[in-house]
Amino acid sequence: MHLFDVLRQDRPAQRDALDAIEYAIEYAIDDYDLAWQAYLTSGGFPRAVHALETTGGHNWSFLEDLHSWLRRDVDPENTGQESIIHLLAGLTRRTASPLDRAATSATLGYASKTTFERRLARLVASFAALWCPQRDGRGRAVAGAQSKLYLTDPVLAWIPFLLRSGLDAPHFTVLTEQVLATTVARRLDDLEPGRWIAGDTIGHLRTGSGNEIDVTPVPTSTAAGPRSTTPLESKWVDSGWRKEALTIEGRFGTGASLPPRRSSTPPTPPGPSPLPFSPQCSADSLSPRHTADVEDRRLARTGRANA
Repeated sequence: MHLFDVLRQDRPAQRDALDAIEYAIEYAIDDYDLAWQAYLTSGGFPRAVHALETTGGHNWSFLEDLHSWLRRDVDPENTGQESIIHLLAGLTRRTASPLDRAATSATLGYASKTTFERRLARLVASFAALWCPQRDGRGRAVAGAQSKLYLTDPVLAWIPFLLRSGLDAPHFTVLTEQVLATTVARRLDDLEPGRWIAGDTIGHLRTGSGNEIDVTPVPTSTAAGPRSTTPLESKWVDSGWRKEALTIEGRFGTGASLPPRRSSTPPTPPGPSPLPFSPQCSADSLSPRHTADVEDRRLARTGRANA
């Protein structure tokens, strides 16, 4: 039984209050859903956030500035106008999987694996990317295993799509995993400065059955002493994420599966006077991945609030 259902029993006044609270929470979650999609679209750079809030789109001048920065830091030999564009596009397509450096360097047209690895090292040194090595159940890196590579801000994954025709837009599944992982890494570096530079923050884990956990526990310092972080599994779905949750629970006995997508079914208002609701994010400012069902929910809410 849900906690709210327990608290509602035999207390009519408390039941009405809890109904209103639960209704507000449901709509707050919808607001968070829209805000999350907005962040996956703009990223966290102030100029990018300001552009999304004021124009509903991207700041093209800022995107070109980011591209120029990466060309200068990652490709100082200036091997070609398209070099960074295709590097970012290729890495974004492979974000959710361990990176096969030899195969990827050949696919992207690099003369040698060494040249490709030098680009990756410069990308990491510029804080534009972060390695996520495979780790064991105690948080130790697995020697010889392939690592994932995450871009450190969502807007970097949008550069290829927005600046060059014919390249795919990043999928929100990939962006969600990337943001969750790099956020954990930043928090670990806050707790123990130097871990980001040392490449000792996050990691992914392969279970004995071949399943993957996106962010595996690693040891860190807390006010209560040494602790392990919580394992996380990222999903961008309305349903079907419970299997991954069972993988985490079976391996660690704890953890979180984070499915930020919301169901398209709006909650039932608690009685004749629902709480007012004012959306804080415009669906028009989001990427095409933001589907019509969210707009339908917003219209349904507005109709109830004005009834």
